[in-house]
Amino acid sequence: MPCESTAEPTVALRPRPWHHRRMARRWRVALLLLGAGLGASVGCSGDDGEAVGGGDDASPEAGVASTDASTSGGDGSATPPGVDAAKPTDGGSGGDGGDDADADLDAGTDAGVDASDGAPPLTYKHYDINHVLSTGASDSVANGGSPRLTSTQPYTNLSFDTGVMTAGTCNGSGCKVYQTPAGFIPLVEGDRFFNYAVETMSSGLANHASSLATSWFAKVGLPYAQHDVLVSLHGRSGNEYWCLRQQTANLSPGANVCYYSAALGYIPPFDEALMQVESAKALAAAAGKTYAVRAVTAIHGQGESDSNEQNFTFLQSTDGSGRRLLNYTDGLLDWQNDYDTKVRAITGQAEPIPMFISQFGSMTTATSIIPQRQLDAHVVSNGKVNLVTPNYVFPHYTDCNHYTNHSQRWLGAYFAKAYQRVVVEGQKWEPTRPLAVNRAGNVITVKYVVPVPPLVIDTQRVDASNDKFPVPPVYGFIYRDSTMSAAITSVAVTAPDEVTITLSAAPTGANKILRYAFESQLSNFRCPGPTNGARGNLRDSDGSVSVHLDANGNPYELFNWSVAFQADVP
Repeated sequence: MPCESTAEPTVALRPRPWHHRRMARRWRVALLLLGAGLGASVGCSGDDGEAVGGGDDASPEAGVASTDASTSGGDGSATPPGVDAAKPTDGGSGGDGGDDADADLDAGTDAGVDASDGAPPLTYKHYDINHVLSTGASDSVANGGSPRLTSTQPYTNLSFDTGVMTAGTCNGSGCKVYQTPAGFIPLVEGDRFFNYAVETMSSGLANHASSLATSWFAKVGLPYAQHDVLVSLHGRSGNEYWCLRQQTANLSPGANVCYYSAALGYIPPFDEALMQVESAKALAAAAGKTYAVRAVTAIHGQGESDSNEQNFTFLQSTDGSGRRLLNYTDGLLDWQNDYDTKVRAITGQAEPIPMFISQFGSMTTATSIIPQRQLDAHVVSNGKVNLVTPNYVFPHYTDCNHYTNHSQRWLGAYFAKAYQRVVVEGQKWEPTRPLAVNRAGNVITVKYVVPVPPLVIDTQRVDASNDKFPVPPVYGFIYRDSTMSAAITSVAVTAPDEVTITLSAAPTGANKILRYAFESQLSNFRCPGPTNGARGNLRDSDGSVSVHLDANGNPYELFNWSVAFQADVP
């Protein structure tokens, strides 16, 4: 159907409750700065599937195909070599949408990423030991991630002599013992939260981070031969945010801080993190090593999704201000601030401690607001909370809630990419994410932040079939409004940073929204991953790979897949 002659106003995407605008010219400048990304990877020899070679800086795999966006059913998707890009399928209808309001996704933060070929100022400060603290719920402690894969250390990365996990006597509520480390050992996998050895994401992160950092040192002329990463884990299976955060009395009257009680002998996870910092600092000093905590990682969101954030009604900030935490976005910002404040008080370091999060997508319900909350935190925090990757590309364990061992190690490499960008290079990290939404009649245009252009619709790595969804998505995209007045007929990549979505008609309903990888399949088909559950087919062209190998003996691919989102449509 042809577009209407009068274009609707642009809706700049923004997460609520922040309402600020950015000038259009600034967006154009930011998009120019997003034209290239560092995708270097250096191989290593190792065990149980380590790569012996890595990729160079990524280059686009295919040109961008164009199509007439005003014609229903047109297919302008860019197809990489060897990919059988499916023809767009018809959409469906049903349900209603969200709020109808302007939104600027980049409110309060700079949109650009300095990924130009010019040399940015070097801000890196070298430490002998670079500590990464890891937290979260069951996926953080690798429930289902068995057997272990990484049994040797190919670099000089470290764990405590107790292992990646320092807690003992653990169950579904928490852990009762802090096993005080007596030293450092080479980082390998095989820790046990319950009664079986697992592969956490720790080795995937540390080993790929060492590879990226040493390669970058040589590239920019820094004299360092290694970047030693110490990873320690203080996550808890089954724990929601209010159990994992700093335990304080800053709650609404009558509320309990968590469902477990310290009086029963459980160690609060946040307290364990500070114990780990104290232990590492003392051990480093005894060894004559310089030391800093570089980052916190969190694999989390299931509990908040299952409860629909209802427990945030009693939470206040732990900073002593009495400020209410309205949702999971507020919680993530507060969580990062607690680590930054409390950990730096112990180490005395000047460097900030950013948080890196993976996007939740293992939905047990038809949809969840948590993925959007995580994206909102990334946007408004200005680099303090960094959204690394969505989770739909990773195969899951047979219980449909947890990552496999290979997915754990693969996810770690994604964390390493973001760590390299922020901690080592001192630049801003951006995932592939929406920047602005426009509509002209029945045509919606989405501008993206793209780390390595062009955008690609990939139906080889993620399945595009849509027959088991209440509203059939097209490459992951679903349109909704109050009356379901239109459905998606085609989705096409029409510029390196642009996706054009054609609807069956100009929409007339209220509460117009566009969703991507935001709705799950029917209840019997919700097992998340690249073939089931909430997912999409849009990625960038980053051809970098991990130093570790997958189950087929190939390096893990590290494309930046579009994050899940829900956006207002004008």
